[in-house]
Amino acid sequence: MSFPRAVRVAATSAVLALAVGTATTTAADAKPIKPGGVTGLTATATAHAGGGYDVTSSWDPTPNATKYRVSLTKGGTTLGSTTVTTTSWNLTVSTTPGTASLSVQAVVLKRPGAKTTVNVSFPDVTAPTGAFQATWDNNTGIATIAITTPASDDSGGAVTASIDWNDGSLPEAWSLTSDITHDYGKTAGRYVPTVTLTDPSNNSNPIEVNAVVINDSEAPTGAFTVSPGTAWAKLTQVTVSQTALNDNWSPADKITRTVDWGDGTTSDWTTGTTISHVYLVTAGQTDTPQVTLTDEALNATAPIATSAVTVNVDATRPVVSFLLPKAKHSVKAFSTLRGKATDVGTGVATVSVKAVQKRGTAWYGYNAHTKKWLKAATKTKAFGRARAAVVTTNSRHRWAAGLSGLRKGTLVYRAFAKDLVANRSATLTHQALLTRR
Repeated sequence: MSFPRAVRVAATSAVLALAVGTATTTAADAKPIKPGGVTGLTATATAHAGGGYDVTSSWDPTPNATKYRVSLTKGGTTLGSTTVTTTSWNLTVSTTPGTASLSVQAVVLKRPGAKTTVNVSFPDVTAPTGAFQATWDNNTGIATIAITTPASDDSGGAVTASIDWNDGSLPEAWSLTSDITHDYGKTAGRYVPTVTLTDPSNNSNPIEVNAVVINDSEAPTGAFTVSPGTAWAKLTQVTVSQTALNDNWSPADKITRTVDWGDGTTSDWTTGTTISHVYLVTAGQTDTPQVTLTDEALNATAPIATSAVTVNVDATRPVVSFLLPKAKHSVKAFSTLRGKATDVGTGVATVSVKAVQKRGTAWYGYNAHTKKWLKAATKTKAFGRARAAVVTTNSRHRWAAGLSGLRKGTLVYRAFAKDLVANRSATLTHQALLTRR
């Protein structure tokens, strides 16, 4: 049977369209080829000063890979994992020495390949730690070193120890299981033993033990001065200065200094050539700081007196006052509030000024920090919203505090002063009716 030409053309077109459509669907639905494992994978860990490790890794590109999944694990714990589109991964981790596993898995579109894994060694670069104490017998000259903090290492490995007695004898191995002794003889002398701890990675830590000072019965000597001779309680720094310090065996930095300030307090003086103190007494008195010196053989001086310090107590409150402008009703005249503050004791430290204003029926509190007026329902609430301007006085004992945006209305402001030991004046209040600019 034959069909008209138009029908044959339409049928042929339909068949072609169906064929094309089928081919397109097949291409879209085709799964990407599963990638193999990555090649050329390398990884290293480098210890850094912060106590952790910097890990760097890289690998060869995998054909058609769109991304890579990477993970670093150690002892069953994941130290880091992510997905990258490059062929390298760097990270910093905090962990102990040992071995970790770094794995990389290529992904083509959404299809992952096999994991490739390499070991990463975290080197032990930290030396072991420990603490030790030396004692000795002057009658026999025998010194004993005891363990005060057991030796330990972050790798968890066994730590070995040796002692250099620093008297010309050869270093001696120490098992660290019990105290160890050494005979220095009875001749007077000073020796500083050194215990060296070593871990399995050959990291060593030489630890100086306290000095052994055989048959030393002579106490140190020293001289000291104190200044000033008159001080305010709760304010003045009284300083003791060292002018001389000597001992027959112990170096100056190994001599213990303790200061008795004479007010019931003492201070350990560990560094420098000066030490300071503020007396907190509540009544005037005279004190003489004394310094006691102790050398490494525990020979102590009698307290060494400095000189007397007269301590005065400031119990008087400062006085604050206002300096009022001649234009009693002018906004401009009151845009800067002025006054005076005096103190017969330690001196004025600060003056605090708060201001509020009534404009019509509403009250406003002035925030001196933001220089804004904040609306409030009452005068009391306005003062609650206000923030004080804290100012100081000049050489003529005068102070000034500005009010930005002041308007016509009833201005009320308060001020009080504090001295250098926090005595507070009475609070002074003034009210002004401002009716003109």
